[in-house]
Amino acid sequence: MSHQPVRILHHISDMNRGEAQSFIMNVYRHMDRSKIQFDFVVHTHNPSDYDEEIRALGGRIFILQKPRAGWMGYIYELKSTIQHHGPFHALHSHTYEASVLTLLTSRLFGIDIRIVHCHSISDYTYASSTTKVSRWLKRNMIRRFATNWVSSSITASQALFGYQWSQDKRGRMVRNGIDVGRFTNRLQNPMTLREQLDISLEEPIIGHIGRFSSAKNHTFLIEIFEELLYRVPNARLILVGDGALRPQIQALIEQKEIQNRVHLLGRRDDISELIQELDVMVLPSFKDGLPMVLIEAQAAGVPCVVSDVLPEEANLRAGFFAFVCLKQDIAVWVQWLMKAMRSDPVPVDERIRAIRLAGYDIKEVALELEHVYATQ
Repeated sequence: MSHQPVRILHHISDMNRGEAQSFIMNVYRHMDRSKIQFDFVVHTHNPSDYDEEIRALGGRIFILQKPRAGWMGYIYELKSTIQHHGPFHALHSHTYEASVLTLLTSRLFGIDIRIVHCHSISDYTYASSTTKVSRWLKRNMIRRFATNWVSSSITASQALFGYQWSQDKRGRMVRNGIDVGRFTNRLQNPMTLREQLDISLEEPIIGHIGRFSSAKNHTFLIEIFEELLYRVPNARLILVGDGALRPQIQALIEQKEIQNRVHLLGRRDDISELIQELDVMVLPSFKDGLPMVLIEAQAAGVPCVVSDVLPEEANLRAGFFAFVCLKQDIAVWVQWLMKAMRSDPVPVDERIRAIRLAGYDIKEVALELEHVYATQ
């Protein structure tokens, strides 16, 4: 008699590339799929980046209406999914706003393990007072209906589950793991990006990866880089990502007449390769959680210079890492960038040891989630 794997129902808006989605797929690839299989509830009829891979791995995708389109209709569709396509061993929700309805419906229709996963600081932290009240109520309902609270960082845990989360038996830290091997071949083929952009090996590459949003502080980054060019005229700046502020930042670059030194690459699928070609990663964010690109950069041995609004836990002590106050003069940021460029490389085995010690090895993370799924 063959044993079928238990099925975990993941709840997420879509399966396009993003921090939460990349984490889920990393875990899925490393999970023992003879024992555990993933299915997905999404809220879009448009094809997503990971749809084909999900189906190839044995997963199913169920498309439901958005909860805001009508909560009664959403509950009915989710109930039908659970009843007609189950049984599901656990619900794993990655969307905060819709989690209340999802958790309640799952509880009513027989899913005993209900997990809410906080991957980053939710934007309700910076919402208006009215929105804060609404989201405070939702947060407390999430805490009530979820049987497990999973979070990727201390700051994310505190944002969604409160400062006492670690004292509750439902709380658990599961880092957003990475496949360490994909980031430890730095400079074995250093010409890939450089050939594309006609950048010589003598030209240092400063990199930023993230959405073009006010929180990421691209304007300040451009000012820092402009000042750096007075000291290091052959430096290049690589901006990876997209967003509403991209045209504004592009106009600023042209206004400063440094467009021949700055490259806007848009969204990319080859982040692991790009990171390994950077000489320095810089993130002067106004507000941020714990960006995965920082973990990946440290795995790749790339020195990091970041604003001091990022949490201390972002520094894995895997190489050069500097927190710089946003109130500091631009010249101070430039000095730290130059120190980073002159820093000594860290051996691969030391970086791997630091990544694993901090809990970011995806193989260990997959095992950790297996334990969560088995716990009630």
